[in-house]
Amino acid sequence: MLRVYIPVACILLFMIWVLYRLLIKKDIHNNYHTLFLGLFFITIWTLIYFSILKG
Repeated sequence: MLRVYIPVACILLFMIWVLYRLLIKKDIHNNYHTLFLGLFFITIWTLIYFSILKG
């Protein structure tokens, strides 16, 4: 049952990282590659996750 919460925890950690870089460090423009890579990974993971849960 814990496996259901692992993707949610990863998304929350990524959002905390983005907010940290955006509000505290103010260098999100230097980390665009990491930001887009993280968003791409979350999008693909979400599609796979929902397809597994649906089928």
